[in-house]
Amino acid sequence: MDKKRSEKEPEKRRNEKEGIFNFTKEMISALIMAFVAIVYIIQAFKIPTGSMEDSLLVGDFLLGLKFIYGAPVLPFSYKKFPGIVSPKQGDVVIFKYPGADKKDYIKRCVAGPGQTIEFNKDIIIVDNDTLIIPLKGKYKSSGVLYNRYTGEEAYRITRFKPLRIPAKRDTLYPGRMDVREFLFLKHLIKQENPREKVTSKFQLYIDGEFANSQPFPTRMTHGRLVSLNQINFEKIDNWTELDLLFDDAKAIDTSKNTEVRMFLFLNGTPIDKYIVKYDNYFMVGDNRDNSMDSRYWGYVNRNFVKAKAFILYFSLDKDTPYFLLPLKIRWNRIGKLIRNWDGLEKN
Repeated sequence: MDKKRSEKEPEKRRNEKEGIFNFTKEMISALIMAFVAIVYIIQAFKIPTGSMEDSLLVGDFLLGLKFIYGAPVLPFSYKKFPGIVSPKQGDVVIFKYPGADKKDYIKRCVAGPGQTIEFNKDIIIVDNDTLIIPLKGKYKSSGVLYNRYTGEEAYRITRFKPLRIPAKRDTLYPGRMDVREFLFLKHLIKQENPREKVTSKFQLYIDGEFANSQPFPTRMTHGRLVSLNQINFEKIDNWTELDLLFDDAKAIDTSKNTEVRMFLFLNGTPIDKYIVKYDNYFMVGDNRDNSMDSRYWGYVNRNFVKAKAFILYFSLDKDTPYFLLPLKIRWNRIGKLIRNWDGLEKN
């Protein structure tokens, strides 16, 4: 009896060890597979704002496909494997914000490399084709945005001259650009050189004389008198704010010739010309009057594109309290595919 018991106890311990080992091996395998999927295949994203309404709603949870546009070679790296396709007009794209904010954004691609885009209130024209707003997109104010300082119509955003989207191998010259294109180029260079330091400098000249110490009123500082060298330009992501600032500088003395000269630096070295490394895209929210997008901060570089939005896997109504959870869940949105819309179709 004792002999049989002593033989069974080692066997039992051996079976327990094998069970623990097999369980641990399966758990590690599952974690590795999940890690590979997150890094190379899918990206989960939650819609935080109404910029894509009513195509995507606040509280929508979606999955994006990374490998479509090219998954990263290593986690947290910018170098990517070749993608199946490049972003195209009408795709809903997840990307890293090109300004100071480190969050991921989601918008619709309305123009790609080499195309020319123009805005006139609620009309978008790409290569002479007028784009139709997506079926569930909207304009709340007939395409008119308002200046946050004066309350006047913000024509800088709703009406600006044609803009060509830079393509790979284009040569760009910062000194020949207007304010909008200059800030867009700065963001482009930063996206293509994310580990490097990209800075800007602005110099004020009045009748040809350097005048950076000249104080001038600006809406950026709520009417306080400041000088050009007191402003931290590195924190300005929105070209309309920069443009307003330059308007104030040029209004110091209208009887004199006022000029603002702009300079870009890469790791402290002046950039006289820049050869573009990757293609670029123009992203706009479907909720056109309530979207901070490429109209404000510029192009999304191929280097910052992360995933193609694919499917909604969950959705919560932001206005319904959690204690009414069954009613808070938008059951009818779960499983919906995210539709492309190139703007050339008819509603």
